Amino acid sequence: MLRISEFILNFVLNSAWQVAVIVVIAALAAWLLRNGPARHRHTLWITVLVVSLVVPLLTATRVVPEWVSRLQVVSSPSSPATVVDQNSSEPNLTVDHTRTQRRATVTTTPRSVLLLALGYAVFTLMRALRLARFWRRKEKLRRSSSRDGVTPEIEAAAQRCRDLLGIAEVPVTLSAQARVPYTIGTMRPLIVLPDAFSSTIDESRLLSVIGHETAHVARRDFLTNLICELITVPVSFHPLTFLIKRQIDRTRELACDELVTNHILAPRVYARSLLWAAGVSRQYASQAFMLSIFDGQILEERIVRIMRSNPRAGAGPARTLMFAAVFVLCLSALSLSLFSVELQTPVRAAFTQSLATLQPSIVETPLPQTTPAPRRENQGTASDANERAASACNASKQGDVRSIELLVAMLGDDRKSQLIRCWEGTRWSPALEVFKQSSPGEQAALALASLGQPAFRPLTNQLDNSNPSVRRNAAWAIGELTGMIPGTRADAVPQLITLLGDSDQWVRMAAARALGELHDHEAVAKLVATLSDDDWRVRELVVWALSETKDARAVTALCTVLISDPRAEVRRGAAEALGEIQSAEALPALNQALHDSAPGVSAKAAWAISEIEG
Repeated sequence: MLRISEFILNFVLNSAWQVAVIVVIAALAAWLLRNGPARHRHTLWITVLVVSLVVPLLTATRVVPEWVSRLQVVSSPSSPATVVDQNSSEPNLTVDHTRTQRRATVTTTPRSVLLLALGYAVFTLMRALRLARFWRRKEKLRRSSSRDGVTPEIEAAAQRCRDLLGIAEVPVTLSAQARVPYTIGTMRPLIVLPDAFSSTIDESRLLSVIGHETAHVARRDFLTNLICELITVPVSFHPLTFLIKRQIDRTRELACDELVTNHILAPRVYARSLLWAAGVSRQYASQAFMLSIFDGQILEERIVRIMRSNPRAGAGPARTLMFAAVFVLCLSALSLSLFSVELQTPVRAAFTQSLATLQPSIVETPLPQTTPAPRRENQGTASDANERAASACNASKQGDVRSIELLVAMLGDDRKSQLIRCWEGTRWSPALEVFKQSSPGEQAALALASLGQPAFRPLTNQLDNSNPSVRRNAAWAIGELTGMIPGTRADAVPQLITLLGDSDQWVRMAAARALGELHDHEAVAKLVATLSDDDWRVRELVVWALSETKDARAVTALCTVLISDPRAEVRRGAAEALGEIQSAEALPALNQALHDSAPGVSAKAAWAISEIEG
C-alpha cells in the first residue's frame, strides 16, 4: 500500500512542474500555428493532453527509453553486461540502469504519504463521478428527443449538410430539455435541437446550426472528446489541465466553423446566423458528453475570426508546421522524464543516499529465459516426494560426483516432503536445515552443497533457469557449498546480485542468503537497494547479509531500517548488523532504538552499543 501511495504522489509531484513546462512549449507552438487551420491547433492541444498524462507516468515508473536516457548496454559472450554512459568513458555504477540521475528527493513520513494519496484518490473519484453524471444527462437527453415536430425545412437543411460534408444519415430530432443544439453519440450519432428551432423557416439559419453539428459528426468530435475527458481525470488536479481542455474545446469549435464556411455557408451569412442562434438559445453550462454549437464560450472571438479576411497559411505548409510542432513537443516532453522529483519515506531515502556514496564495481546481467533442465526418466516416473528426497540423501552420503547431473535435474521439484537430516554423522552440516520447505528440490540442493567444488559450476549454470524453484535452490546451494576456498565462488556474484531483483520473493531471499555466505563486497550496493523490498523476509535476510559483509558503507541505510522498518524482526537484524560493523556513526540510531517497543530490538541495540564502545 505504501509503495502504491508513493507512486501516486510521485506522479502528482512530477505532474505539477512537467505539465507547466509542456503547456509553455505548446503555447509557443500554437502561436506559430495561429494563421493555420484550427484543426491543426486542435490536434496540437490533444497531443498536449496526452503527453501531460504519459510523461509523469513514465517519470513515476522510471521507464525511460534507452535512447533518451543516453545509456547503452554493452555485453559480450565472455563477460556480463555493463551499463555505460555514452558521454563518459567510465562505467555507470548505478545498479538500476533505468533510473535517471537527474532527480531531487523529497522525504516525508509514511503517514503523510498515505493521507496525501488518499486525498488524491478521493479527488479523482469525485471527478469520475462528475463524468458519470454528465453521461446520465446525455442519455436522458437522448431519451427525451423525438422526431415529432421536425419540419420539412429542417429535414431539407439536414440532408443538404450531409451531402455537402459527405457523411451518412444522421437523425435530427427535437427536445424540450435541450437548451442549445447538441450532438451526442459515437456509433449512433444524433443531433438534438431545442423546440424553439422548429419555428424558423430561414434556410441559412437552419444550415448554420445543423451544419455546425454535422461538422462535429464528420470530424468524430464526440469520440475524441470522450477520450480527452477520460485522460483528463488522472491529471484534473492540475490547474493547467483546465486550460488545456479549454483550448481543445475552443479549437474544436473553430475547426467546425471553418468546415461550415468552406463547404456550406458564406462566412458573413454564417456569422449572422450564429448571432441569431445565440439569441434564441437558453443560457447553459458546458456538458462533457454533449457537443454544442456554443462550446468554448468564445462566440465573440469566433465571429471575429469568421468575418476577418486576413491571409491564412497554406494547407501544405500548415500541415508540415503542425507535424513539426507535435514532434518537437513530444520529444521535449519525453526528455522531461529524465528530470524528476522523487518522494520517499525515510527508509527509501536512506537507501538512495547510501547508493550515491557506494562505488563498487557492480555489473548486472540480464535474466534470460531458458528452458528448464531436462528431467531424467526416473524423475518423471517417481510419484512419491519422500522417496525422491531419500534418493538425493543417498547420493549425498555416497559422495559420488557422477550424480551431480541427476541432482541438478531434481532442483525444481518443490513438493513438500519429510525432513531428512542427511548430514547427521558427517563432518558437515548446513547453516539452514530447510529454506522454504522440505522438498526433493531442497534435499537435492543440500546434496549438491555437500559435494563442494565439483557442484559449483553446474549450480551456477542454473541461476538463470526459467523455473523459480530451480533458481532458488541453486542460489541457496551455492551459499552452502562445502570446502570452498575464499574467492572461488566470485563468478556467481554478478548473477546472485541480479537475482536480488527477481520477481519471486523466495529467489530474492536465497540470493541474499548466498551473498551473505560469500562475504563479497561487490554486492553491498545492491543489498542496500534491496532493503526497500516489499517482503519483510527478504529485508531480514538482506540485513543479515550486510552483517556478514561488515561493510561500513551500509551503516546509513541500516540505521534508517533500525528506526523505521515496520517489522521487529528486520529492526532486530539491523541492530545486530550495526553491532557487527562496529561503526560509531550508528550510535545515535542505536540509542534511539533502546526505546523500541519490541524487547528483542532494544536488547540487540544495547548489545550493539556495547560492541561499538568496546
